[in-house]
Amino acid sequence: MADEGSKQAVVLGVEFSAIAHATEDERKVERAVLNLVPEEAGGVATTVQRLSGYHGSPLAHMAMRISNRRSALETLTSLLRSLSPLDRRRLLDEAGDRVDSAGNLYLRLDKQRAYLGGAALHEIDSIRVRFRFRIPHGADPADFVRRSMEEIMGEAEPASEIPDI
Repeated sequence: MADEGSKQAVVLGVEFSAIAHATEDERKVERAVLNLVPEEAGGVATTVQRLSGYHGSPLAHMAMRISNRRSALETLTSLLRSLSPLDRRRLLDEAGDRVDSAGNLYLRLDKQRAYLGGAALHEIDSIRVRFRFRIPHGADPADFVRRSMEEIMGEAEPASEIPDI
């Protein structure tokens, strides 16, 4: 990932999803998700599905997708850099549990922190995020994603074996 073009090809897209509960302002939940996307990253496709909760309360499931590789990379870069050093370390340490065999990185982020313009890992009533990575043939997905994140965070030298795609 020595240059912008090779990094761009590694991140294929990103998907966000969040639930707006009956007690939440749907526009604020949407704003929280959009705050995680940098302004220069365009092309956010949004869908809202109306659901009913366990006790019949109204829910809105929001899904947002970025398919443009450059915008997906900008979103990942912005998100990683906005996490606290502790959350960044946790993310790298937990890469084996957060990356599946297809190269998808899964995160859960705090809705309130996102609404306020920040980012923090958070497991309960969170914004769910899935980054899709292109994994080189034969590479371990978790290790490849971990190394990619380290490079973006500036914690590692560029990995010369990551091919330009």
